[in-house]
Formats: sequence, C-alpha cells, structure tokens
Amino acid sequence: MNTKTIYVLHKNGADNHYIGLKQLLQENDIEIKFREFSIFGKLFKSLIKGKPKLLKKQIINLIFVAKLLISKNKKIVLGIAPFDDKLNRLLPLLKRHSVYYHTSWTCWDKSFNPKQTKNKKTYTTWRRFLEHKAKHIFCVTKTAKNSLLANYQLKPEKISVVYHAVDKAFFTDFKTEKKQNSFVYVGRLVQEKGLVEVLDFFKENTTIQLTIIGRGKLGNLAEDAAKSSENIYYLGGISDKSKLAEILSDQQYLLLNSKKTKKWEELFGMVIIEGMAQGLIPISSNHSGPSEIIKKEIGLVFPEGELNSTLSKVINAIPNPKKSALAKKEAHLFNLQNISKKWKPILT
Repeated sequence: MNTKTIYVLHKNGADNHYIGLKQLLQENDIEIKFREFSIFGKLFKSLIKGKPKLLKKQIINLIFVAKLLISKNKKIVLGIAPFDDKLNRLLPLLKRHSVYYHTSWTCWDKSFNPKQTKNKKTYTTWRRFLEHKAKHIFCVTKTAKNSLLANYQLKPEKISVVYHAVDKAFFTDFKTEKKQNSFVYVGRLVQEKGLVEVLDFFKENTTIQLTIIGRGKLGNLAEDAAKSSENIYYLGGISDKSKLAEILSDQQYLLLNSKKTKKWEELFGMVIIEGMAQGLIPISSNHSGPSEIIKKEIGLVFPEGELNSTLSKVINAIPNPKKSALAKKEAHLFNLQNISKKWKPILT
C-alpha cells in the first residue's frame, strides 16, 4: 500500500475542508496532494480565456486521472456530491485503489439532494460504493452519519464524524471588548444566504450595527446599503484569516440567515466556529449544520423565516456575557489538534 502520499480527489479542490487531515498526515510524514475530477470544462475555460495556471492545474489533474487506470494501491479521499452520475465513470478508475468517502450531506433518503437523477443505475452504483467499495466514510456531522446508517447497510464503526477544523488564526487573542448590539455576516453574498432580509432589517433598525464581509452576486446590494445607512458597513471579501479574526474579535453576534433551496442547505457553517473562537454569539436559521453546532448555552437557532422576530428579541434582551465565554470554549473542540485525530482511520 502506498501510504507516503494520500490524495484528495474532489470536484473543485476544497483544500480548506481538509486542514485537519493535512495536520494528521504531516505528523506522520505523509504527503497530501489535491486533485480534481471535474476537468474538461475548466480545461476549455483555461484555453479560451488564456489562463496558464488553470491550464497547468487541469493537465496535472488529467494525468493523475489517466494514471489511475495503470496504477494501484493509492489511498484516495473522494469528495463527491451524493447521487452524482459521475461516480459511474469514476469507480472503474478507482477499482484498484483504496477509497475513503468524505461527505457533508445530511439527507440520504433521496428526498433532498443536490444531484437529481432519473438513472436508476446511479442509485445502485452509490449503494455498492457506500456499502462495499468505500473503506471508510468520513461525515462532517452526526446528522449525516445517522442518515447514512438509516438508509444503507453500514456498520457504525465504518463511519467517523469529522467536523471541519478551524484555522489556528481564529484562536489568537485580539480585542476583548465587544461593541454592544453589533452583528456581523461573513459568507457568500447570494440570495440563498438570506442577505436581502438581513439588510432590510438593519435599514429599519438603525440603533444596531451590521458589518458584512464577503463577495457574491449581491455585492452591489450590500455596497448600496452601506452607502445609504450609517449603521451598515461593507468590507468586501477578506481572505487573510488573521485579519478576519481581528475584525470579528470586537463584534457581539455572528449572524446567518440561510434559506433552504431544492438542492442546498447550510450543511455546516465554518464561519460559526470561526466567530465562536473570537467569542461571538452565533445566531442562525435552523439548517442541519448550524442546528448541530449551536447549543442553546452558546447561541440561538431560529426557524427559517423568523429573522425579524428573533433579532427583535435579541436586541431587547439583557446581554449574557457567559455565552461569549462558553462559545469561545466550545470552539476549541474544532481546533486542528482535536479534529486531526478524527481522521486517524485513514492510517489503518
């Protein structure tokens, strides 16, 4: 078995989802390499738009996928959306390799999934893959594990719950004083994140402050709101983890208003943990990920669609400083040291 290198094979890379795995492998002198199986569209894009770095990356991906046919005994962590038809084409390539499946999806009864298919063969392929081919399954939440156990013939010990790990930068001590009634939104600026409703509430409630961090299709909406409202601030996207942590440090509440669609819901919410690490009190709509992370002692989960009434109660309530301290303590469960240990089944 080739254990000097472990490969993560994912549609779009998603390197930040594997910092816990990377930590474990570094401690055991094992290299980690990231490869993508969604190649040809990006290859075409790199040629049309003249992007040499993207072209080089896709050539590396193409060579790797081709070599899977003539090599054996590689350890591969596969990240692919549930019931994606591409698994039908990937499995013959992975036949002679050890495959570990990594998923954040929480609903496995076929009633709600991102890849709708009418191909019955796909469901058969997925059952065979989960029950027989996959050496081990790593789930991002307990909810995902329970759903897999309920819908497939799997032993509990074959599935490990491995939450996403939080970058160590968020555990740095910055400011200790919190701005009262200050809220921050961090994430994609898109419709399904409920940003429109958030902006409308803060436009009407000018005694409380909202800071928006992120990029997306609704960026112009956030920018316009910041220009017209003195209590709304738009900082754009911030990729520097230390800078983001410092900005979060003097905020009081972390706000998520995710809205479920036919193919998506908030399956984890990395920013919730990042905010908790800086002592923010998380407030989120009741999607599967946030509902598992946010305990009543540290934050608040509200029914989707009840943003206004929830925030009204929050700003009229007496602040509880203990929640901030408990949130910070809880966040340490998601640090690199703790999460990296959860990946250990991949070594055996």
